[in-house]
Amino acid sequence: MAKKTKAAKAKTAADFTRKDYAALVDELHYHNKKYYLEDEPEISDADYDDQMRLLKEVEVLHPDWVQPDSPSLKVGGEVREDFAEVKHDPPMMSLDNAMDIAELRAFHDRLLKAGLKKPVYHVEPKFDGLAIDLVYEKGVLTVGSTRGDGEVGEDITHNVRTVANVPLRLMLDNPPEYLSIRGEVIIKLKDFEKLNKRQEKEGKKLFANPRNTAAGALRQQDSKEAKDKYLSFFPYTLAKIKDAKKRFDKDMRTQDAIWKKVFPALGFKTSAYHLVTEIEGVEKYYEKMTADRSSVEYDLDGLVIKLNDTTEWENFGATTKAPRWAIALKFPARSGITKLERVTYQVGRTGVITPVANLVPINLGGVMVSRASLHNADEIERLDLHEGDMVEVVRSGDVIPKVVAAKSDKRAKKAKPIKFITACPSCGKKLVREDVFFRCVNPACPEMNEAFLQFFVSKNGLDIEFLGAEWVAKLLKNKKIKDYADLFAITKEDLLEFEGMGELLANKILKSIDAKRQVPFPKLLTAVGIPNVGEHIASVLAEHFGSPESLAAASEAELTAVHEIGPGTAASVAEWFADKTNQQRLKKLQANGVVILKAENTRVSDDFDGKTFVFTGTLTKFTREGAEAEVKARGGRAASSVSKKTDFVVVGADAGSKAQKAKELGVAIISEAEFAKML
Repeated sequence: MAKKTKAAKAKTAADFTRKDYAALVDELHYHNKKYYLEDEPEISDADYDDQMRLLKEVEVLHPDWVQPDSPSLKVGGEVREDFAEVKHDPPMMSLDNAMDIAELRAFHDRLLKAGLKKPVYHVEPKFDGLAIDLVYEKGVLTVGSTRGDGEVGEDITHNVRTVANVPLRLMLDNPPEYLSIRGEVIIKLKDFEKLNKRQEKEGKKLFANPRNTAAGALRQQDSKEAKDKYLSFFPYTLAKIKDAKKRFDKDMRTQDAIWKKVFPALGFKTSAYHLVTEIEGVEKYYEKMTADRSSVEYDLDGLVIKLNDTTEWENFGATTKAPRWAIALKFPARSGITKLERVTYQVGRTGVITPVANLVPINLGGVMVSRASLHNADEIERLDLHEGDMVEVVRSGDVIPKVVAAKSDKRAKKAKPIKFITACPSCGKKLVREDVFFRCVNPACPEMNEAFLQFFVSKNGLDIEFLGAEWVAKLLKNKKIKDYADLFAITKEDLLEFEGMGELLANKILKSIDAKRQVPFPKLLTAVGIPNVGEHIASVLAEHFGSPESLAAASEAELTAVHEIGPGTAASVAEWFADKTNQQRLKKLQANGVVILKAENTRVSDDFDGKTFVFTGTLTKFTREGAEAEVKARGGRAASSVSKKTDFVVVGADAGSKAQKAKELGVAIISEAEFAKML
């Protein structure tokens, strides 16, 4: 595709021959190359749109002519009901992190000790996006998939096709037989701003940040939902190539040549990078980028440092998780100084009161921050917060805003210290202190009930699809429901009273509610929000006591006799079942047609007897609940936190602090695929 192709001769769709159609496809690919790769468009957007409309008209008339690389596929419209698994070849590895210059130096020193002389580093931006794998066969995009656990990802080809600068056809004459290219899908900051302005104009909820928006877009079932999110792709590695002509063999020897020559030849636009011969040069570039990153057009959370000489990569090899020839150097959290306007208080689903700092809006890395959690009363006291304080705010992990300090030197002389409230901001009842938290213990508290019901219908609760937080709030406000038991008595007439609720959505909600009328006991225990009882403890209690009746009859002494149930949890469970409101709701739930399925002993072997597993990150082969069930079925224990007593930490995609803690404690870290093999 080095030269412009001959335009189709036909003027209308009805006049087209198959040869004209192929010429129009080639013509549009050429213009895509000029626009996205070379930034030198030869026709106007209006003319391009006219050609695209003509192409789609021809394809409607002749569906058997449609080519798998037709530019019309970028428009979106394909709907999938599920995401098939894709096995990566080779596996997609993650990177070890260096949190500061000292850890970068340690990485450099390891390479020198291993015998490397005068390393040259290829320093790349570490995009805050979603890693994907693209497979081209004979030059045509055939599969696009998520990273998943590194070995197996999800097939998102229908969404990847809509990404504007992902070529559906490699822009190369006689392309390789097979090619796998990896990179990051992001949303540029200017496009994210444009996206949120559109959301605001349409009265819709604003998106939180570019990274989560991009990741969510790629996992949409309808590709039209991905098309309108302004997604962009940047390649970072050529994972595998089969090319009889061996035309790139020489250029594949350095990362520099791959970025400078190979990627553009294939039709991909790369980001800026830096080639450095001394580790001090990497440090200087890091300092410069840390200072300048707010002026970059996309979100970065660090730099990726790789050996430029790719022939050395195989020599150094990799751990089970990451290559030894590369490292990610993370940026410090973004911070800024702004004014604390006031502290408000939120009531959570279990009654825990969370203080929230309301701030004069401040731009932290392209995101306007106006609120930040203060966690609890002890945190307010530790920060020594006063009314009207100037405070330092950081975006921890470049996502979650947090107040880290108050500037006492800028404080007004008569400023009053902020005192934690003593009464619930929703119902006015006196708060009870439990450890570092203050809790509302009034079962009829409106805000607590709303937060609880939103959790009850969520994925972590009963997972009632299509009944989101917005509809729960409306049902409560309009007195269609008072508690979770009432959800199972809702009628179609109740739902159709609301503006924006059509027959189709009402039917979907009712069908989803009916699907939960038979609920496993441990699932219900998790969903009803007993303090100190999460998924794991719920399954322990359900397995031991078998039914709600047996659990309700248990004394605190009997509860603490169960392995893993401490005095605090035992007291919470006993108090919850002793409460008359909770008793009435359970009875009403069953009266409304809900059957609570007794827990069954599903033990299949003793293979994991005495072993403790912790799961972290996004799993692809299992749900978190399913993976933990597999452990328990083999006599093992699934814990929620890592300690010295943990035997295995199973890491999925985007694993967080648990993986790091396991590393520090010397706990075995395994992939999801390795866990599956153990089964």
